[in-house]
Amino acid sequence: MNELTKPEQAGLLSLLRQDTVLPDVSDPYSREILLIETQVAGTTHVLGIEEVAPFLTEGETLTLKRVPDNPSDPWAIKVFNADGFKLGYVPRGDNLILARLMDAGKELFARLTEKIWNGQWLRLRIQIFLRDRGRS
Repeated sequence: MNELTKPEQAGLLSLLRQDTVLPDVSDPYSREILLIETQVAGTTHVLGIEEVAPFLTEGETLTLKRVPDNPSDPWAIKVFNADGFKLGYVPRGDNLILARLMDAGKELFARLTEKIWNGQWLRLRIQIFLRDRGRS
């Protein structure tokens, strides 16, 4: 029997056991490119933000969703936490190029970098990244 098939030794077969944790190698060429640092706009208008705020943690990944049919801003981008709760929007002054990238099929996401209550206003600072899946 060769080294890979002997069950008593740590070989290839031991790596395939269900209880073995393997590193994520699904996309080895993927990298995250920081595009902009900004804050979430409109948090004061979000119903229930007070209940969600304690569960928001710095470093958590946030989802961005384009809203091209928004009557107030055709470049609107909503910001959601991992549970799908809308936190607000990418500010109007920062969203044009980001929206164009998203419309072109690029994958953008955000990370929460700071959470501060300022009276009734929850200030959420975020960094927005482009996930580049290109080959190096």
